[in-house]
Amino acid sequence: MATESKPATAMDFVRDHHGPTAEAFTGLRKAVMSSGPLPAHIQELIVCGGFVATGQRGAFMTHARRALDGGAKPEELRQAVLVTLGATATFPQVAAALAWADEASGQ
Repeated sequence: MATESKPATAMDFVRDHHGPTAEAFTGLRKAVMSSGPLPAHIQELIVCGGFVATGQRGAFMTHARRALDGGAKPEELRQAVLVTLGATATFPQVAAALAWADEASGQ
């Protein structure tokens, strides 16, 4: 009996079901990321904050790695998590995301 492997990410799932939608989303994100003066790693830190608030660990990890690969320091990633506290995220959300940040940073 053949088994199908699960897509690795939500984007993979969408791409498998409707490639043009995935391509359009990718184009949108590229346009947004190139629309202003913020460096890419700062934009990725901002995106990470959004994923803290929504509890999306997988997406947080993807964007945290992009931020770190782009030059963000682990302390900056942790601060991006902390600034969500009381604004968009609760203590439990921030505590969980600090662990994610340490994991993404290899600490």
